[in-house]
Amino acid sequence: MSWRDKISEFGQLGIDVRRLLVRGAALLFIGAMLASASVLNPNATLMHAMEFSWLPAAGWVVLAVGVLECFDAAIAKEARDFFANLPIGVLDVVVGGLTLFSISGHPQRLSLMIAAFLIAKGALRLVIAYGTQSSHKGSTVIGAWISIILGVLVAAEWPSSAGWFLAFCLSTDIGLRGWALIKLGLWLKARNPSQTAA
Repeated sequence: MSWRDKISEFGQLGIDVRRLLVRGAALLFIGAMLASASVLNPNATLMHAMEFSWLPAAGWVVLAVGVLECFDAAIAKEARDFFANLPIGVLDVVVGGLTLFSISGHPQRLSLMIAAFLIAKGALRLVIAYGTQSSHKGSTVIGAWISIILGVLVAAEWPSSAGWFLAFCLSTDIGLRGWALIKLGLWLKARNPSQTAA
């Protein structure tokens, strides 16, 4: 069996489509709100971090999503579900935790970590979109490329290396990740309508 055939069986994973759609909608909403807040109120101060704008809030969201992914891995019934959720969850926990524990310095310290995170997450969404051959992969691919471009901009520190820009990029990725989860959930629901009827 080729790797494409194995990936096409992705729809058979033990994923609760309703939970996926709810998580996706929550991430899309929270990401959009934080990205908007980062642009509209760039001088916000959270957790006594003067120059970090909304970056601590984005760090909390990434950390919370990582904990949920790790929990999904812990309760997985199949080894494939465990290995699908655990690496993503650990990466989110590490990046979210480091973001929160680094708010005592300058936001520029986090630039390369956030850039690598955005590029890795965008690349992962590209692989999933092309691998699953989803009929709705166009919007997921566009969102993935936006995350990769934002990661490159953060690494280049253009147009800014300020906390508000880092918060905007990370929050935009959170929203795009929610959008990708919604599209994946809708694709799984269309492939397996009996799963959501239960």
